[in-house]
Amino acid sequence: MRAIIPWPMADAGRSMEEKLTAAALERPLRLAFIADPNSIHTRRWLTFFADRGHCVHLLVPSSDSIKEPFPPGIQLHRFLAWPQIPIPGLPRIATATALRLALRRIRPDVLHAHYLSRYGWAARLSGFAPYVITVWGSDVFVAATSSAAARQWARRSLSGAALITAVSEDLARRAIELGAKPERVRIAQFGFDPKLFTPGPASENLRDELGLRGRRVVLSPRGMTPLYRHEVAIQALARLPGDVALVLSKWQAEPSYLARLEALTRELSLESRVRFVPPIPHDLMAGYYRLADVVVSVPRTDAFPVTVLEAMACGTPVVVSDLPSAHEGLEGVDPGAIVPGDDPEAVAGVIGTRLGLSSQERVELGGRLREAAVERGDVSRSLLQVERWYRSLASGRPLE
Repeated sequence: MRAIIPWPMADAGRSMEEKLTAAALERPLRLAFIADPNSIHTRRWLTFFADRGHCVHLLVPSSDSIKEPFPPGIQLHRFLAWPQIPIPGLPRIATATALRLALRRIRPDVLHAHYLSRYGWAARLSGFAPYVITVWGSDVFVAATSSAAARQWARRSLSGAALITAVSEDLARRAIELGAKPERVRIAQFGFDPKLFTPGPASENLRDELGLRGRRVVLSPRGMTPLYRHEVAIQALARLPGDVALVLSKWQAEPSYLARLEALTRELSLESRVRFVPPIPHDLMAGYYRLADVVVSVPRTDAFPVTVLEAMACGTPVVVSDLPSAHEGLEGVDPGAIVPGDDPEAVAGVIGTRLGLSSQERVELGGRLREAAVERGDVSRSLLQVERWYRSLASGRPLE
């Protein structure tokens, strides 16, 4: 015999229609995502909603490799994406057909594409509604305007989305310029875990492991691609005192760019002061932020990055490119951290200022940085808001 679950007493005065509507708003959702399966942001986002009890599906192009398995709560679906067929229009038709068949099996309430280029285009091709696009940065600042076809696909994909999320106001404005409807654009952070990224003492074991005993440390943790201008950090290092060392992560390293950086290090005779380390696992990043005296992030284009938020949450001073998102995140907290990202002399000057802070000044600055980071980027707070938007879309209600 099936158990009968009574309505809560608070529902006693509500109509049956209101009760059913309330129940629908609390039921687990069926969520489908199209995103990079190897991105830490993708994995954190999907795991959060799976842990919340939602049915989470990830659609992955059949040609994409998956480097690490996903938790059991996330279901993977392969689909044929833009096959190499020398007939105009046929790769697009094949992709649309494969996506539609997969979505017919999944029957999601919402389809969410992370990154406009490729994944957002795929959401548009699928014909599914409602779909969401999260813009990341270079997808709208660079890729979306790389050709007339890219601009057209950007406009079609963004204009058809029921919701567009961005991590900063300048990224949101760019999405609107490319075709997103302003009333459908919202700010939502990828976020970080404030319990994991906290201030604390530097690990002396890590310092010894990296050969940094007696050194002051600058960390440049972004992806090792030309976009992030690590060469500026190396050139800035040459202008800093000899006890300052630079640590660079080989995360997403482009071999030719890594070779250029290594050659520049030799050219400037900085081999003893530069450490090229393997990609740093996410659960070890907090230790590197605490070891660092300064964290540098000077890309050509960017939204406000999670790496900077994580460093701030650890109370570590940061130096960032003079971009609109940097002013948005740091103007009232540490505006002196913002510097022309293509100017090694200026970058060295700001790093030097932060290295010269007294202990008390570092503590006070670190407190302001952490407070601002948690206020802006607490992952749970951010994704609970996204969950509310999902429910609005699934039920046909207006977005908050």
